[in-house]
Amino acid sequence: MIVRSRSVGLMALTTSVVLSAVGQLGMKVGMQRMHVLAADAVQMTWPPLEPVAFWIVVGIASYVLSLAAWLVVLIRYPLSYAYPFLGLSYVLVYIGATQWEELAEPVTPLRTIGTICVIAGVALVSARAKHDSF
Repeated sequence: MIVRSRSVGLMALTTSVVLSAVGQLGMKVGMQRMHVLAADAVQMTWPPLEPVAFWIVVGIASYVLSLAAWLVVLIRYPLSYAYPFLGLSYVLVYIGATQWEELAEPVTPLRTIGTICVIAGVALVSARAKHDSF
């Protein structure tokens, strides 16, 4: 029973982190496309907005699903343990923003070091003492 509960909790935690990052990336792409349409003075009607709306909807839907998964996490883990894992969404967003050709954000040494620090921080917080039981 405990193993099943842990696997459900871990799956919910992973789902929440990944969907949070997908939400950010989707909304960024949608808003970036909207900005291009506005800058090009394209008439803002539904057909040109279709690809824009798609990514914004994907982003918002991802956030809603991330919230649902997060509620499952809150049932299974102490907040002081679970909350730092949300920092991993920053790592995923950084990787996605630098690797997704449409966003093409720069990889910089400082951002990379900061991302490594986030990973190290999550690792430190997630290290359990022998008396932890959740």
